[in-house]
Amino acid sequence: MPEPTPGGDAPASVRFDPSAAAERVSNVVHVHLTRRASSESALSLFEGTVSSYYLGKFKHGEVPSTLAGRQVPLASWRSGAELVAAPLRALSLGAYSLISTEGLVAEFQVAEARPLLERWWPPALSTGSPRFAVYCRPEANAVPPPSSGSIVFEPGQVAVELAPGVDESGLFAERCSHFVSEQAPAAGEIWVPPPVIGDWALSPAAFSSLELEPVASLSCQAGELAFGPGCARAADDRLTVRTPNAPLLWIVHSARGALVEVSAGGSLLTIAGLLPDALERLSGSAHDLSGSAHGFELELHTAAARARPILNEALADALGPEPQSEWVELLNDGTLAVDLGQYSLQDGGGRTPLPHQSLAPQEFALLVRDDFAPNAGDEPPAAGTRLIRLPTLGKSGLSNAGEQLSLVDGAGLPCSVLPALSGKAGQSLARRTPASADSDPKSFSFGTPTPGVANELAPAAP
Repeated sequence: MPEPTPGGDAPASVRFDPSAAAERVSNVVHVHLTRRASSESALSLFEGTVSSYYLGKFKHGEVPSTLAGRQVPLASWRSGAELVAAPLRALSLGAYSLISTEGLVAEFQVAEARPLLERWWPPALSTGSPRFAVYCRPEANAVPPPSSGSIVFEPGQVAVELAPGVDESGLFAERCSHFVSEQAPAAGEIWVPPPVIGDWALSPAAFSSLELEPVASLSCQAGELAFGPGCARAADDRLTVRTPNAPLLWIVHSARGALVEVSAGGSLLTIAGLLPDALERLSGSAHDLSGSAHGFELELHTAAARARPILNEALADALGPEPQSEWVELLNDGTLAVDLGQYSLQDGGGRTPLPHQSLAPQEFALLVRDDFAPNAGDEPPAAGTRLIRLPTLGKSGLSNAGEQLSLVDGAGLPCSVLPALSGKAGQSLARRTPASADSDPKSFSFGTPTPGVANELAPAAP
């Protein structure tokens, strides 16, 4: 613990919630300090240790950029004789320093990484309304989240009850829990959740009182259907929803499944898995940051079945010899077989016609050069993956610096696009889901190649 600052107060008495020694603190924690009543200066938290040089700078109101880059957002409040400091994000393992203009207040070491129940709605980077909130475990962690119990928010000691799933139907209860609050923080107030619930650390993102109006519904155009606050167009096996330019949590139920997704910035929402040429009924709700819910029910008739070839993944910067090791993955994401001879692959150097081969619904294929051969450096194609050999793949191979690739039809119109992005050697550019929109930057990411099988990418952040 720190020594008293010369001429200052006695050092703080420190305890941690959840209880731990200063050398074994949890990744989500509240720090409780008992200090002399005169010690009321604001607290700040920084990663690592803070030298006497920086303490002197901070005392005079200066925060050098090298120190500011280590600062952790913090909320603090009085609770009886204690001052409580709550980091507003989960902490990485390592040392931390709590300081004020009076000097060093406390040092501790984060050494326990509890499994984190992440705040999925409102987005953790937003201080949204607590009237409706969803917490979910990471997909990689198979332990079910708490399905009941109270969350008591500080500093007002406001309690809410958790319920299983993302809504009252219990949808996705194996991954998520939610709560509904009739109360909200007063103007200028924030609510900070407890650091743990059961065996889980709880996302420490705060809630606040937002003086927001409910999101206004879009005006739908000819051929569009009103869908909550958005407007939808029906295709054969999917509904594409144009969404308002505001964050929204969509919970959609259909006869064959459900969808939970966050839209933002007017992005497109795709609801796939519908039956072609059939009567479909969809229902659900869209939640905005004001805490308002926009319920909807829609009955529609889908279009006739069609083929839907897409560019699903590409390895441009291979670890093996180039351009022989490069490939582009096709997927028929439609409900009819597709004749690839009706399409060409286009890059900055021109077009390469594809041969007349039939690609069945949900079948993958790799476009490769005539001299393609798997090598020990790169992920091999999945067993049984069809290889469609071409005289060239791009003008002189695919650009490692990133270039747009398009699948174009006989009229030269693009029907699927991979954007011009560059990544690390050995990583592929992949579409997050087959239904991801070409125009949405969050639709794509780099990762371990998965040639010939579905992509394994985490969902985009809300």
